Order: sequence, then C-alpha cells, then structure tokens
Amino acid sequence: MRLHYGAPQTAIAFVFAVIVVALVVLFVTVALRSRRAVAFEGVRDTGYRIRRWWFATLLVLLVAVVGTSLTLLPFPSAAPGRTLVRVSGGQFYWSTSPARVPAGTHVVFDVTSADVNHAMGLYDPAGHLIGSVQAMPGYHNRLDVTLDRAGRYTFACLEYCGLRHHLMARTFTVGGGGA
Repeated sequence: MRLHYGAPQTAIAFVFAVIVVALVVLFVTVALRSRRAVAFEGVRDTGYRIRRWWFATLLVLLVAVVGTSLTLLPFPSAAPGRTLVRVSGGQFYWSTSPARVPAGTHVVFDVTSADVNHAMGLYDPAGHLIGSVQAMPGYHNRLDVTLDRAGRYTFACLEYCGLRHHLMARTFTVGGGGA
C-alpha cells in the first residue's frame, strides 16, 4: 500500500497546535490590554475597523485547511489499468472473482451483498486494515487500492451480520505471477 498516514497527521496536529497557541496568546493579550473602561463608540469603531481583516483571516485559514486536507487525504487516483475484482458477501462468506492479482496492481473492489448488510475490511499480510467498504444488497460500492506487497490479504466482515459473523473471512492472494 502506498499511503502513509503518519507524516500528514503529524503535520496537521502541529499546525493545529500552533494555531491554538496563537489564538490563546491573542485573546490573553486583548484581555490584558482591555482592563480599562472603554466607551461604546470606541469599541464599535475598533470592531468595524478589524471586521474585514478578521473575515479575510478566517477565509484564508479555511481555504488553507480545506486545501491541505484535500491534498493529504488518500483519495483514489484516476490511474488507468485498474483491475476489477468483484466481491460478494453473504451469510457467512465472501466470494471473489478473480481470487488472485499480481503485486503492484491497482485494484478496484466492486463490493455487494447477497442478503444483509456487511462491512468488508481488507487486511494486508501483516494484519493491518488497509481499507473498508459497505456491502449492501442491491448496491455496488467500490474500494480502490494499490496492492504493492505480495502475500495473502484477508477480507473480514466488520459489521455484525448474524451468529456466525466471527467466521466470515476469506483470503485474497497478491502474487508475482499473473492474475
């Protein structure tokens, strides 16, 4: 899997902490400077003067946060050459077609259910959850991932679907050979 979550989350947490500290310093400074009585007209005039600046600051901050979030979130790319793998869930099984893809393949899992709602969790060979998607009767949801590492991946149901829910797992092979 090519997605690495540690660095963006750390950067966002750092930026958030800096913004919080800056706002605390700003409010403490204003509170300490405003201990004297001020006429209403003075407050109104100051408020009107800084209103546009404050709005522009908030707008720039909003655009920066949304823009940063959109570039750091793991949205699937529109890369050509994706392999479609059909996955169907039922009580208490997963069926896949095909059941094997080569390593390095960009895979689109087309997931549905034959009976009740399921949640398909995809685990890499080391047991890390790399993606999940709802499996619902009558709907086809997609999960786009690039499977770089060869090995046996596991589908598991993440939504309680009945008494044998805990047994609902299947392996999916990613190998060096052809599909």
